[in-house]
Amino acid sequence: MSAVEIDIHADDYALSAGASENILKCIRAGKLDSVSVLTNMSCYGEYASRYLKERKEWKKEPLLSVHLNFMEGKALAGALAAPDLVDGKGYFSLSWGKLLLWSFCPWKYGRVKAQLKKEIKAQTENFIRCFGREKPLRFDGHQHTQMIPVVYCALLEVIREERYPLSYIRVTKEPILPFCKEVSLWKTYRPVNWVKNLLLNFLAPAMEWKVRKASGQKPMFLWGVLFSGNMDCKRVQALLPAIKEQSRKRGRVLEILFHPGFTAKDGMAGEEFCSEDAKAFYCSEGRKREYRTVMEGNFMK
Repeated sequence: MSAVEIDIHADDYALSAGASENILKCIRAGKLDSVSVLTNMSCYGEYASRYLKERKEWKKEPLLSVHLNFMEGKALAGALAAPDLVDGKGYFSLSWGKLLLWSFCPWKYGRVKAQLKKEIKAQTENFIRCFGREKPLRFDGHQHTQMIPVVYCALLEVIREERYPLSYIRVTKEPILPFCKEVSLWKTYRPVNWVKNLLLNFLAPAMEWKVRKASGQKPMFLWGVLFSGNMDCKRVQALLPAIKEQSRKRGRVLEILFHPGFTAKDGMAGEEFCSEDAKAFYCSEGRKREYRTVMEGNFMK
């Protein structure tokens, strides 16, 4: 029986000082295989420097991904380059649904894609300025926006036009069967996360085909949508064997997604955090539980 390749991943490094400090603790403890980095938030410069300064001291250095962000923070390409994406001050003022709708609007698609391309390049170049060009690039999206057709088409065009070496783009495809079989956990699933799971799985096949053609990366499952914000030890441990088995049967790498970075409410001040719902999630007790799961989760391997 072949073993399943597992990647323990943390999203949202450089979201805020508090979130970044927690993720650094997980890295120092050798608990993470990969980390996503937001490059358009105000604390990015400081925490990119902290990462680079400390990395020689760690047990292992995680792989880094550009965590493309169109949901909050400032557009690095500038307000004039992305007028449909930002408010009058240059801060993102988008919703996931609007980007999805624009993917199927012929009169908006080309205009929005051109603006996204400028911003994707700007965020990627900001990552390269700090972390270098030595390794092929990895990409994912804040709030899984990389799964939206207009976004992933823009991303793939930028990669091709800029000749960025590419090793990975996250495909948010979460297996459903293990969750359905674990009857004891049914009442713990949030209905809104079921909607996210089903929508992202619907979008995944077309996106996965394009990504595999561009990068040659292995097919993958991402576990962390249905439990988003509540990947606690008990439920992760209960479902891990079934999800590993599903990954093995389908010949897929298993990426286990956590959000272990949390912060106090006063750390969410400022215009770059435009969504009250998102701020509540960033400060939630669920993120503290995910931090504990990562730090205590030796069973995951």
